[in-house]
Amino acid sequence: MPHNERHFAVITGASSGLGKSYAHQLAEQGHDLLLVARRGELLRQVKTEIEAKNPVRADIYVADLADEQQTIALAEHIRQLPRIDYLINNAGFGLRKMFPDVVIEEEIAMIRVHCEANVRLCQAVLFPMREQKRGNIINVASLAAYLTGPAAAEYCATKAFLRSFSISLQDDVQQYGVKIQAFCPGFVHTGFHDSESMKGNSQKQSLPACLWLNCDRAVRDSLRAIQKRRHRVVVIPSLRYKLIFALNNIPIFSALVAAIVKILFKR
Repeated sequence: MPHNERHFAVITGASSGLGKSYAHQLAEQGHDLLLVARRGELLRQVKTEIEAKNPVRADIYVADLADEQQTIALAEHIRQLPRIDYLINNAGFGLRKMFPDVVIEEEIAMIRVHCEANVRLCQAVLFPMREQKRGNIINVASLAAYLTGPAAAEYCATKAFLRSFSISLQDDVQQYGVKIQAFCPGFVHTGFHDSESMKGNSQKQSLPACLWLNCDRAVRDSLRAIQKRRHRVVVIPSLRYKLIFALNNIPIFSALVAAIVKILFKR
């Protein structure tokens, strides 16, 4: 297909986990892809897998979104795409250190990846989406957007930002036919808890199996939700996490939920 006729889904953090699953599922729906991540070799593997299974093209763009100049360059590249149907802001990471004993540069990098990069990329895709009178943006937040806990100050705060930003952004762009989603899953089977930045975290081994979500199923819930005519901005997948969210909003249970969360975050 000629470049000027292609419809793109742009996915950050596309080399593994939720981002990789979004890439596969959107490719199955017929979307060409722009896959973005830091790890070029893994991106090339994802590209090969997708193009072998689907009649689509997957382009790759290697960038570290903690680097402001690389994010600005990516945003400019995105603005040159002929048509954008989806932006999946999925890039992110966790840290397991408590203040003040943190590496402050790592904490600032998290703010840049989770917040600054998302804002820049949202603006970049919204110019063509406004002209198209349609488009979908999914900002991958977390149930942590509603929670607090030890060794997670920046993580919870940045995910709360994404949730709030998404809700307000929908008010700005609904007149253009653009749909926004803040996706807020709980614990999902991805490589997130195995990363170097989460070294020493024992959550994956100690949490009960019922709290873990299947990655592909979670992404399927996200895409189904935003593809509905009347969509919800904030999406929490699975009944179990909807129940946890509901209990957290009942005063008699919220203290118990907070106590459990603090225990889990300390692990």
